Amino acid sequence: MVSKTEQKFLDAALEIFAEKGYKGATTRLIAQKAGFSELTLFRKFKTKENLFNSVLIHNIEKVKADMTKALEANISTDEEVFLTTLITDMAGIAEKNYEFILLSSTQKDDPMREVFVEYLSKCMEKHLPGRDISYRAFGLSIYSYTFMITQTKHYEQGWFNYERALSGFIQNAFKIFSL
Repeated sequence: MVSKTEQKFLDAALEIFAEKGYKGATTRLIAQKAGFSELTLFRKFKTKENLFNSVLIHNIEKVKADMTKALEANISTDEEVFLTTLITDMAGIAEKNYEFILLSSTQKDDPMREVFVEYLSKCMEKHLPGRDISYRAFGLSIYSYTFMITQTKHYEQGWFNYERALSGFIQNAFKIFSL
């Protein structure tokens, strides 16, 4: 558990790192955004790298908890309802954690992608067994697509309709799973 001060630093750092990247983010700007001095930041995290790693670890755990909660709540035995709920929930998690997923995707080894794919592939294999597909590849498709449409939504493209894109992806998933 992190203190309120540490949480403010983590939140500010996530926003600044996502916006400016690791190299462009300064500890002074992060401290300012958090409402504390740079000295306080260094007392809590020692280095910019420690702060960055703490942001990654803290947010991976947060997204894992969100995913676990969503997957445990999705108990439908109707395959279409299950798959619709699964994809919709993952899109919601991508939206809720947009800044972190954006930041994570800039890393050489995207730590969030592995978590999403692992969770999703196991969940689909359990609830939609016996399909002649690669569950890992489809889990990666869900991760990639939900993040991409969330990113496009944030860029406010006039031609883009988020709900239609998500609905179309769900319909295509039904075809893949032959539901």
